[in-house]
Amino acid sequence: MKRLIVLSFLALAMVSCKNNKESKEGADVIKKMQEEVLPEGQQLFRGEFIFIEDAAVLTARNDIYAVEIDHKMHELNKVAEALKKTEFDMVNVVIRGTVKPNPIKAEIGEGWDEMITITKIIEVTPATNADIIKTGKTLDIKDVK
Repeated sequence: MKRLIVLSFLALAMVSCKNNKESKEGADVIKKMQEEVLPEGQQLFRGEFIFIEDAAVLTARNDIYAVEIDHKMHELNKVAEALKKTEFDMVNVVIRGTVKPNPIKAEIGEGWDEMITITKIIEVTPATNADIIKTGKTLDIKDVK
């Protein structure tokens, strides 16, 4: 009886120690991205992206950047459009790019101080609506006094 219990524990231990190749591959990809050396002058940016009419904006953790409107920005917007529910939704992005002073701000005096030129699009995901509180009630403009 004792042998049967010991053998069942050994079998259980062997099954639970099985290597999971999928998680190992995922860890390898993350490690590879961390080890990747960025070309000089380029940075990795994570934030929320939106493009409306003639303005593209990236809201990072502590900064807001204008995004240069070029073929890479249009490529990013094409992917973002597929993930948006409305035209004013933002999407989470991870991009690589270079930062320079915003020439539009120097010219017009309006806009953000810095502009990002996208060099590589790494990831695009839909934004979460965690900050939005939905009450289910609507308010008519006539009701406001």
